[in-house]
Amino acid sequence: MDRHKGKEIGKVLETCILEWGIKDKILCVTDDNACCNDVAIGLLRKNLCDKLVLGGEFFHMRCAAHVLNLIVRDGLSKVKNSISSIRGSVRYVTRSPSRAKLFDECAKCVKVLHKGSVCLDVATRWNSTYLMLGNALKFEKSI
Repeated sequence: MDRHKGKEIGKVLETCILEWGIKDKILCVTDDNACCNDVAIGLLRKNLCDKLVLGGEFFHMRCAAHVLNLIVRDGLSKVKNSISSIRGSVRYVTRSPSRAKLFDECAKCVKVLHKGSVCLDVATRWNSTYLMLGNALKFEKSI
């Protein structure tokens, strides 16, 4: 399926490149690590090789943000039990106004001088997990 999808993507991209008259102006194409993209880029490189800037040496570039996301996800998977415990605690506190108020009072009692409260992360955003963990650290004495 991915191979077939990659061929279709490659054909559509090639058609657009030719229609737009930019075949000799492309330095690189940036994508994520999907197999279909490898097939599409391979097809483009083969069909446009004589027109690529610098002979296509830098034609295929991986998206740095996507690679970073994969690295972070892998790292987070190594500490998933700890993250799950913290997430459960944060969820418990934030799901009830009375518990949130009690938590704020506990934070004041142990002299946590941070404004705001703990925040729950969003599954599709690893940076929200970073924020949740950082915020939880500020309230460690309260937890």
